[in-house]
Amino acid sequence: MRQFEEFTYGNITIDRRGDLLFEGHPLSLPRSQHLMVEALVKAEGRGLTRSLLATVAGGEIYDQTVSKYIERIRSSFRNIEPEFDQISVLRGFGAYRWNYRSSDHKSLAR
Repeated sequence: MRQFEEFTYGNITIDRRGDLLFEGHPLSLPRSQHLMVEALVKAEGRGLTRSLLATVAGGEIYDQTVSKYIERIRSSFRNIEPEFDQISVLRGFGAYRWNYRSSDHKSLAR
């Protein structure tokens, strides 16, 4: 098993095994989606283009596929946090970014 250096950015952690923990809850995603989330989180708020995310996910996928993967990723996070909105689109750039939220951020609706 490959060891990673643990990385935390607000309410998401990539642990030493490479697993994602969102607000303390484990999140299991297909490999390509996991790699996209990892890239977005490690970019710490910087935008990543669809073509870069396609490369991260394994190469030969189209922009529309990246968009579908992002939709599925958002859906997976909403299973944990229904108000999830931390992946934003940078319109005009064809890019996405991960928006920082502190680990103690809670929805006012709760």
